[in-house]
Amino acid sequence: MLPAETEERVKRRALSVCQEHLRKVLEVARKVPQMMDCLIKNDKERAKQLFIEIRKNEDEVDNARRLVSQELAEIGAILLSREDFLRFTNLTSEIADFSEGIAFRLVEIMEHGWNVPSEIKKDLLKL
Repeated sequence: MLPAETEERVKRRALSVCQEHLRKVLEVARKVPQMMDCLIKNDKERAKQLFIEIRKNEDEVDNARRLVSQELAEIGAILLSREDFLRFTNLTSEIADFSEGIAFRLVEIMEHGWNVPSEIKKDLLKL
């Protein structure tokens, strides 16, 4: 029974670090609608500030992903589903990357002063 208990404990540790990683990804993703709101209100300063926060949080996401990889390496062969955890963290890290890309493009649109029709802005906010 000891190996099964060890596997459960190890799985909980891996889930815990994955949960922390996902929490950081959500912090990044939640700022994108705020960026859209800045685009609608044409608030360049707030948008720049949000973009800086997103970049900082993106670094934290990368560090959390490395922590997951390190934890899984330490766990070793006890946990058979290591690849699933790695795929999960890579997929969720892509969400953070896409969010950062969206934020960058929104800041650039505002910096260049491009005229975006209000219907498109509203549709982007809905999206």
